Order: sequence, then structure tokens, then C-alpha cells
Amino acid sequence: MRIGFMRLIDAAPLVVASANGYFDDEGVAVEIEREGGWMIVRDKLTYGLLDASHSLLGMSIMSQLGRSDFFEPMVAVMNLGSGGSTLVVSTELADLGVDCPQTLRRVIDSGRLGRKIICAHVSSFSMHHYLLRDWLASGGIDPDRDVQLVQLKPILLADHMAKHYVDLFCVGEPWGSLAESRGWGRIALATTDIYPDHPEKVLLTTELCARQKPEQLTRIIRALIRACAYCQAPEHRLALAELLSQREYVDESQELIMHSLEAQHLGLEQVQRQRGLNWHFRSWQLEHCTPRVDHVTWFLEQMIRWGHLAASADVPAIANRCVRTDLFARATAGLESIAGTA
Repeated sequence: MRIGFMRLIDAAPLVVASANGYFDDEGVAVEIEREGGWMIVRDKLTYGLLDASHSLLGMSIMSQLGRSDFFEPMVAVMNLGSGGSTLVVSTELADLGVDCPQTLRRVIDSGRLGRKIICAHVSSFSMHHYLLRDWLASGGIDPDRDVQLVQLKPILLADHMAKHYVDLFCVGEPWGSLAESRGWGRIALATTDIYPDHPEKVLLTTELCARQKPEQLTRIIRALIRACAYCQAPEHRLALAELLSQREYVDESQELIMHSLEAQHLGLEQVQRQRGLNWHFRSWQLEHCTPRVDHVTWFLEQMIRWGHLAASADVPAIANRCVRTDLFARATAGLESIAGTA
């Protein structure tokens, strides 16, 4: 079985399951391979070059809707945790007093930049896209009129901010932390400040693969559940940062990755003060790895909100086609808790 992943910290369960031999323990031969972009993931899944992949939540939705050159219907069989993304403003915007969408609205109205502010996300079918839209709208900003929305690969966002091509972006870690550590931008908030415990990446496969290889996928899910338990445990953070920093995985410094793994205090002070005791930046707990139809429903409702899907769309029917819960249920049968599987 071949499984893809991107240079993101939320791919950690796949890396851990491979490096720690959890796939081997489940009796399934797995090769993981780093991919260069989400469209590459789409195409490799479509043509059978990958059996499954660390993927964006919206990819199963686009495939079921027949959008964006998705020629093969795809399904999410597991969530790879929750949260773990940041919203970053450039140092130029920060120096102008931008610390929330309302102050950004004032900068826009003042015309001080002499151009539209450029806001970036990684894909039109990513959580980042709709979380960014929601954040902008909360300050009275129309994302389609008042700013310029652009899409860029995650690994390009920090560099583009350094070159002043991007003023604000929303992305999975470690790229927000990289921009802040280099002085190119400031993390304004975590995306879990917008939508607590929001779904992020999923394990995606095609409907064909799910029909043909249910036993292999069940074993893979079981190994990933064990890996999620490992990632969640605080005592493993240093070893996890060291592993992810390796060239074939995230390929950034161990210090940067460790900073992100311990990121309970990121974001502006006023944002941090508003967080409850149970707030967390990311989670790999079992409850956040369970594939859920209501996550897809939220995404579809955002598409309708912004005119990207007809209001007449049968949301429940589409959502149910995007997720398979039976394989995860089979994989977790008999597990008392995720902590007991590490």
C-alpha cells in the first residue's frame, strides 16, 4: 500500500506509524511518500499511484461533486486529528495595528497600502479557505470584494510573505511559526480560535480502493490510531520533533517543530486571554480522529454561504457519500482508549 503525505506537522501520524513499525505490526506493507502539492495527491489517487493519502477535508467533497478535475469519487476514512493551523499577518500589517478583523477593516478603509490586501490560503477546498473567509467576515470584510484571495502551496506562504507578495495567510504548521520566527509576520491567532477542535486533514482513498482493500485499510487505520496516541503524548514531543525534522519528512529545524508542538501560547495576547481552560491548538485524541459526517456538512454549508454550491444542494446526501465510518469502527472495535494503544 502506498500512502502520500505533505510537508506538514499534521502528517505526523503517518510518519510515526511508518518509522515506529506500527504498519508492520498490523501485518500490512506500507510505503509513505512525500508529495509536492494537493493536486499531485488528487492525480495520484485518481490513477492508482497512491492507495490513500494525508489530504484536505474538502477533497472528498470535490470528488463527489465532480469538481476541479476529480474524476474518481473519493472518501475520507479517518480524521488525522484536529486543529494545528495558524492565521498570520505580515509585520507591515502588524505595525499598522492589525490585530483582529476589525482593525484590518480600518486599514482597508484607510487605503494606506494603496492596493488590495492579499490574503492567501492553500486551496479552495481546504479548511483554511473557509476559516479565513469566516474570520474576515466577522470584521465586516467581504472576502470577494474587499481583499484579494489567492491560493499557494503551504511551503510557499512564509517565503511569499517575506517577499511582500502576501499580506496575510492561513496555513497548517509549521509554516506560520516559520514566518513568525524569521520576523516576516506575526501569528494573530490559531484556527481553533475561530472554530474549536475543527477537523483538518483526513486519510483519503478512492471508493474503488475502499471496496477492493477494506482489510488493508482497516489495518492501516488501526496503526494510525496507535500513532495518534504516540503523537498526543507530551513525553514523545521531543522525539516526534526530531523525527519530523528529518529531510524526508517536514525538513525544518527540530526547534521550530518543537515550538509548534508546544504551541499553547501562540497568537496575540488579547486572543490568548479569551481562551477557555479546555482550549488546545491541535489534538490527536481518538475523538478527533473519528470520521464525521457533520464535519463535511459544515464545509458544504460554508460553500453554500459563499455561493460555491447551490442552496438547493442535498447536503445530507452529499455529506454521507464523502465519509466512510465503517472501516474506522471496525479498526477501533475492542480498543478501550487511544492512550492504551500507543
